Amino acid sequence: MSKLIDKLNNLNKTDLPAMGFRKADPEEKRASMLVLAEISGKPEDEIKEIANSGIAGVIIDSAGLTAAALSRCLKNTNNLAAGISLPGSKTGSSFKLISDGIDFIVFDVKLPMAAFEGKEIKDTGKILSVDAGIEAGLLRSVHDVYPGIDAVMIDLRISTLTMENMLSCRRVSDFSGQHTVALVNKSLTATELMALRNAGVKALVLPQDTTVEEMKSVVDAVSALPRQDRKKGKKAVALIPQLGMAPAPKEEDEGDGDGDGE
Repeated sequence: MSKLIDKLNNLNKTDLPAMGFRKADPEEKRASMLVLAEISGKPEDEIKEIANSGIAGVIIDSAGLTAAALSRCLKNTNNLAAGISLPGSKTGSSFKLISDGIDFIVFDVKLPMAAFEGKEIKDTGKILSVDAGIEAGLLRSVHDVYPGIDAVMIDLRISTLTMENMLSCRRVSDFSGQHTVALVNKSLTATELMALRNAGVKALVLPQDTTVEEMKSVVDAVSALPRQDRKKGKKAVALIPQLGMAPAPKEEDEGDGDGDGE
């Protein structure tokens, strides 16, 4: 399985200690969102630093990318989950870059199905980029289409995140039933990070102009978010009669009907 998708699947899961043993560090907690970064055009030395910044994966733009350049880039990612984004309007040499070294691919709804011809992508993560306003019916169909979708991506690179954006995130997450990945700006407040997480976003993708220090800052900010409260619905309460509280049976009046019992 894709390393990135495996991490998404295991987000917020708690490791249960073996019976009779306690966790060594009870204060340790898992990050509630993953942080990814676009690295196209970055020099090799910087990519090596990015690989040690605490992010969970990188995305490489396939536009104009050669197989040799991709190979060099992958060598510097220190075994991070590395994916490529594919153009969606036409077929071309970009699809030939799908190889064993690619952990996941990102594509939109315009990607020709011929792109998958002859490719063994069963264990490659598939992330579908969609418009946040996509029809609910199409979102419900995401998990049923070939070649299988593992996550959906929406673009939230706007000047100000609003409540409307959070509702769109929640809608995409709920209707698709898949992990939601969001393209975001590199400067996010703690409140915005918490809002994104609570709206169903499981991974953030930072733009390619983000510095290593800025990546570390976002990773630290996500790790510092308070634990998300799990919403619990109201439980139905069973009404159980208490012993000794049953009302005494009412005696029937078998008299002449005047109520005096005679």
